[in-house]
Amino acid sequence: MDNSIYISLSGQLAQFRKMDVAANNIANADTTGFNSEHMMFTDYLVDDGNRNKMAFAQDISSYRNLSRGALNVTGNPFDMAISGPGYFQVETPQGVRYTKAGNFQLDPAGTLVTQQGFPVLSPDGQPIVFEQGDTNIRVGENGVISVNEGEDRGQVGVVEFADEQSMKRLNATLYETDQPALEQAEARLLHGTLEKSNVNAIGEMVQITKLSRATSSTAKFIEVMYDLERKTGNTYTKAGK
Repeated sequence: MDNSIYISLSGQLAQFRKMDVAANNIANADTTGFNSEHMMFTDYLVDDGNRNKMAFAQDISSYRNLSRGALNVTGNPFDMAISGPGYFQVETPQGVRYTKAGNFQLDPAGTLVTQQGFPVLSPDGQPIVFEQGDTNIRVGENGVISVNEGEDRGQVGVVEFADEQSMKRLNATLYETDQPALEQAEARLLHGTLEKSNVNAIGEMVQITKLSRATSSTAKFIEVMYDLERKTGNTYTKAGK
C-alpha cells in the first residue's frame, strides 16, 4: 500500500479521536462541575527503508480545561460551589474520590450525598448527617455547616492538589489521585451556588463541523489513492504477461 495512504489513515484516526472528545464535551455542556477535555497530538517519523521519513499523527494524551465554569446562584441550601482549585471529597465503594459537582442532596437517612448517592465527606473523612426538621441551613466559606439557631452539623471538606492534570477522570465529574492533598488550601465555598460546565458548546460544534469536513476529504483522498494503486498494479500485471 502506498505510504501516503498510511499517513492519511493515521491522520484520519486522530481526527476521529478529536471528534469523540468534542462530542463528549457537548454531551456534558449542562453537567454541573464538568471540565472540558482536549487532545494533544504530535508527529512521529518512521523510516520507510528507503531513507525517507514518513510523518504519522500520534495521540499523546488528553488534557483538561481547568478554567472555572460560570457560577449559577440557585438558592438551594444543598448546592455548593468552590471558589478556587479545590475538590469535594466523596466516599465511593472504591474509596475516596473527588469532584467539583456540588449539586448535593440528602438521602433517606439525612446524609449529604452526591447525585450518584456518594456521601460527601468532612475534612476528617466523616459523612455529614442532618437531623429531621433541620431548617435555616447555612454553609460558611470554610465549609462549616450550621442549622436552626446555630447548631453545628459538621464541615464540608475541600482539598487541593499540586497537579490537577494528572488526576484520573473516572466519569464526567469524578476523579481519583494518589497525590497528597495540599496542607494550605485556599479554596472557599459558595453556598447556594453551582459551578456550571466550562464547555464552550458553540466552539465544540464548530470544531466537529471542521473535523467532519476534514475526515470526509481525507476519506476521498484515500479512496482515490487506493484506486490509483489498484489500477497501477493491474497495469504492471498485464505488462508482465
